[in-house]
Amino acid sequence: QVQSRVKMLEKLELVEVDEVDTSALKLRFPPAPRSGSYPIIAENVSKSYDEKLIFKGVNFTIERGEKVAFIGRNGEGKSTLVKCIMGETDFGGNLQLGHNVKIGYFAQNQASLLDGELTVFQTIDDIAVGDIRTKIRDILGAFMFGREDIDKKVKVLSGGERTRLAMIKLLLEPVNLLILDEPTNHLDLKTKDILKQALIDFDGTLIVVSHDRDFLNGLVKKVYEVGSQKVTEHLEDIYGFLAKKKMENLREIERK
Repeated sequence: QVQSRVKMLEKLELVEVDEVDTSALKLRFPPAPRSGSYPIIAENVSKSYDEKLIFKGVNFTIERGEKVAFIGRNGEGKSTLVKCIMGETDFGGNLQLGHNVKIGYFAQNQASLLDGELTVFQTIDDIAVGDIRTKIRDILGAFMFGREDIDKKVKVLSGGERTRLAMIKLLLEPVNLLILDEPTNHLDLKTKDILKQALIDFDGTLIVVSHDRDFLNGLVKKVYEVGSQKVTEHLEDIYGFLAKKKMENLREIERK
């Protein structure tokens, strides 16, 4: 049996695996154009859909350079609050964007806005400027696009692949307020780490809607809890928030 195993091994050919080494890749955002001191000021903001009250009496101020999380149960208003900030839905009260605020917005539906006729490479090549142009293949590799993927047209990509491509596109645009709605869906651990490090280094303001405790740990310094028709500010990082709530992870919010 050992002999036959040896013969079998002799017949095997060595195949070189073509992988992009992402271990040393650091993704750097373009420098954020300077915004006013307070990119977002919410005063007595309220929102209802027909008879259903989502939240009311919402007051908060996000300062330039702050990195915060919007946390809460699905359907309690996190994405609705983001839509209010984006001006995509009407609401009561006053929500003011600061001077020279340039928003970069990522949500799962961003993927559907990509041009299906462009290739993966062209999609990024069209917006990349400066030194980053020499690293397009590396960046695509870091977001799990292999060498055989970069010439594929966007229209043949899976939903997850489109989402990752939309994320890269956003990361290369010069913005100073990033709003990311569940950005870690469809990302593997290595890619998640690359994205997280890039966001830590980002010198603008960041709002992340996420259930991913490990992704938020070390990234956000403040938590806004959306639920029970209000928005509550917590001046702790994600582990401080979880300790206060006596929870192990953010998935437990769904069961509370």
